[in-house]
Amino acid sequence: MTSRRLATLVATLGAALALLAACGGGSDRTKAQLRLVNASSGYAGLDFAVDGTVLQGNVAYGANPGYVQVDPGNAATTLSSAGSGTALLSFTPAVSKNSYYTLLAYGGAGALSQLPLDENSGAPDSGKALLRVVNAAPDAGSLDVYLTGSSDLLAASVPVLSGASVGTLGGWLTVTATTWRLRITANGSKTDLRLDLPAFALASQQIATLVLTPGSGGVLVNALLVTQQAGVTRLDGNLVRVRVAAGLAAGGAVSATVGGTALMTGVGSPAVGLYTLLPAGAQTVVVTANAASVPTTPTTLAAGGDYTLLVYGPPAAAKASWITDDNRLPSDATKAKIRLVDGLPTLATPLAMTVDFVPVADSVAPGLASGYAFVPPSTTSAISVTASGLSAPLFAAGTQTFVAGANYTLFVVGDDAAPTGILRKDR
Repeated sequence: MTSRRLATLVATLGAALALLAACGGGSDRTKAQLRLVNASSGYAGLDFAVDGTVLQGNVAYGANPGYVQVDPGNAATTLSSAGSGTALLSFTPAVSKNSYYTLLAYGGAGALSQLPLDENSGAPDSGKALLRVVNAAPDAGSLDVYLTGSSDLLAASVPVLSGASVGTLGGWLTVTATTWRLRITANGSKTDLRLDLPAFALASQQIATLVLTPGSGGVLVNALLVTQQAGVTRLDGNLVRVRVAAGLAAGGAVSATVGGTALMTGVGSPAVGLYTLLPAGAQTVVVTANAASVPTTPTTLAAGGDYTLLVYGPPAAAKASWITDDNRLPSDATKAKIRLVDGLPTLATPLAMTVDFVPVADSVAPGLASGYAFVPPSTTSAISVTASGLSAPLFAAGTQTFVAGANYTLFVVGDDAAPTGILRKDR
């Protein structure tokens, strides 16, 4: 064989090997191919280790770290917070050689869970896509999934999946490969919207898992689209939920508009409105007290969040304050969650609160909220709100009901001399 022919043969063989490797032929067919997808709201980065060796480190929410090879007979796995070395989860996934899998990590801080996704399904017919759903938003509850035309009304639409429960992998749905409008609602409700994406594209013969993930407020959701043996796409929502709390003294009337949407119109205090869906981002805010303008500044509302706009104080000197609401469910499902909001701007000292004489909030300044505390369920609880230096409680009430797994806010508003308490079950 001449040197020229030998060189040509070597070049041809090299090209063939390169093509084989590009198609995945270079992988060890005795191994399983695994990757970690972080869908957790509680951990900014996760480490994925097998047999004590970190194979994928600091995997961020929605990232696609690619696949690593794992011996099916030696796949003892741990997931830990990035760099900590302390296992949050230890398990051995059931995997097979020459097959692909995603380890889906989800859940809040201290409550991490994992779900293996088999990624070895055959392709659908041309013009079709395969889609399955995982509800990885524990605080959002059971959810319905709608794929519709861009202008279709939910009232006239039928969900492609009803009652997606947390941590359960749904079956494959065969759908038309096109650009859909994706909407997620609370189970059984066409008005409790949690996510609205106007352009959700599925390609011909795409095989993908739609992972529903939690928004910061606990009620709205985001999503990840995990394509089989391919990429991970973040599908972030662009909604917030906003309500208005009217807490003026002397029964003052409140009107409030956020981003051009009227949330309250001439409502006498005290009152707490329902949450309204609004676009996230920078918003202009217009507030009046007894038809007189209240000073406000533009605000930026982070997508997925819940917010309360508190309007409080004497009508002639009213103030407006933004409070971020945490409507995630109690981490201890046997308890209720409660906080205190101070709407008494002329009182010189901050507020404190007890439930059944146990302190649950203190040092709460006007226009602000305390952190959340856990209280046992009861139908006879006694609440007391005090301020240092005052001999009598500002607000006291007995026989209050707290339901396990529920969230509550106590607003103390109105006149300092005779304040009003509004105990609101937020969810």
